[in-house]
Amino acid sequence: MSKRFLTTLLTLVVIGLSAVVAIFLAKGYRLSPDTKTVSGTGILSITSIPDQASVYLDGHLTTATNDNINSLPPKVYKVRIVKEGFIPWEKDEEVKAGFVTDVKATLFRSIPSIYPLTYTGAVNPVLSPDGQKLIYEVPVLQNANPLELKRAGLWVWQMSSERAISLNRGAEPHQIAQNIPGLDFTKGQFKWSPDSSQVMVTFADRVLLLDTNRFNDLPKDITATAGSTNKQWENDQKAKDTVRLALIKDMGIRKEASSAAFLKWAPDDSKFMYSKDGKDNFKVVNLGAGKDAVSARQVGLPQNKGIYSWLADSDHLILVETQSDIPENEISLGGIPGKISILEYDGFNKSEIYAGNFNPDAVFAWPDSSRLVILSSVPTATASEPNLFGINLK
Repeated sequence: MSKRFLTTLLTLVVIGLSAVVAIFLAKGYRLSPDTKTVSGTGILSITSIPDQASVYLDGHLTTATNDNINSLPPKVYKVRIVKEGFIPWEKDEEVKAGFVTDVKATLFRSIPSIYPLTYTGAVNPVLSPDGQKLIYEVPVLQNANPLELKRAGLWVWQMSSERAISLNRGAEPHQIAQNIPGLDFTKGQFKWSPDSSQVMVTFADRVLLLDTNRFNDLPKDITATAGSTNKQWENDQKAKDTVRLALIKDMGIRKEASSAAFLKWAPDDSKFMYSKDGKDNFKVVNLGAGKDAVSARQVGLPQNKGIYSWLADSDHLILVETQSDIPENEISLGGIPGKISILEYDGFNKSEIYAGNFNPDAVFAWPDSSRLVILSSVPTATASEPNLFGINLK
């Protein structure tokens, strides 16, 4: 063989071996100086909102988010993420050889700011099915002036991110109906249409239909046709629910979900939460966690005596817990003692956001997950009426 051919062959062999070594190194394989053997390693990719938080691995300060931790021996690591002014985040994460494990943490403020959204009272707030609108009643206050009397009635807040109150504190909800003699909206019961464009208000002697996008000078009286309207809305909602249930490929889980007493879908329809009896044994199913890993897709939530709902990001839950031994006749409009927490959809990292008096049936998430809205009252002579308050999360 010619010298040139041998040189070319040797060069190709070296290139080939280098490529193999590069591939193994890229997959995390390393030579252990102790055992003199090649073993696989993994990578932790850690991000957080907000970023630049300290990352502790098994109790050791290792890096800051957002960053990758390379060449980690396969095992379960205790990951703790800490940032001043925020509630620490902690979870056990398994690192596998040749794989990248993504860790995404959302940190919530340890002392959230709370501020009023309404000042002249708010009664019976009800969130629309799409989570974008909040309807509530402004009552007639004692010794009300003419302007306050004019404001009494029905109001809708368009809860969209582009009108977020933290960016524009001057933004206000719009009035859709005004109290008139013989028509007090605080006496009515609300029901949203499935498309969130209308609301039905049922009184003892009549049923009204209102457009939630404008002021209704003369609310439409549908007393005679209320039954058929209700039926149509129920059929529309059933059609939506049928489409959602079709997303569940596992027939066993689909059957459980369809017969559950409690079923709430995440805003993006990627997950749902359900309970057979609606009282305990709540479970969350993540439809995007893999086709075959049924056990990984379904997780049981901690046994809490409270009310669960979804945060708008579809990755967190809101848990409302109150004292259950308070007689119903002692519950004021301003609420009862309790606490509000946010936890990840798999039940981990429960963060207490608020503790105090509030209405447990009136805790809502802003569509961009930046804040919560609660109904509460301040026990002072000038602010004793229940009002809507915002709680900043970010």
